[in-house]
Amino acid sequence: MIIDSLEFARRHETLAGRLRLDEMPRLADTLFDAAGRLDYEVTGETDGRNAFLTVRLDGVLSLNCQRCLGALTHALSQRSRIMLVERGAPWPEDSQVGGLEDDACDAIEALCELDLVPLFEEEILLALPIAPRHERCELPSMAAVSRQTSPFAQLAALKRK
Repeated sequence: MIIDSLEFARRHETLAGRLRLDEMPRLADTLFDAAGRLDYEVTGETDGRNAFLTVRLDGVLSLNCQRCLGALTHALSQRSRIMLVERGAPWPEDSQVGGLEDDACDAIEALCELDLVPLFEEEILLALPIAPRHERCELPSMAAVSRQTSPFAQLAALKRK
């Protein structure tokens, strides 16, 4: 999914569909299971001289619980507004739209061939909790981790002889 970002925004185009989770390799480290899909919608818009992309991502992810290491269901509903800055144009000042202090809008360089999948992946990674975990979960039992005899148990048996 490659678009000319400025033309897409200037024409107020919309692109929507479903994205497979296994298409995003950087996201795989945080997922318990990469099976599944996310709904996406990208809309281009302009505001005077500025061009923007509005990104919507919705779906359910199966994350790794940091406490029990099991599957944790996480509903994702992410909305982002991204300002497109033309190559060679000055970046917005910190206090302007798209600047560092603007929590509602980020700025990226406008590209003639913007691949949307890495953009979606970045937005998902930024929206995920830092340490996802169940409200209540049990620690993994040692019996489930390993059924082999401990080497220390073998040493203890030798010591008894």
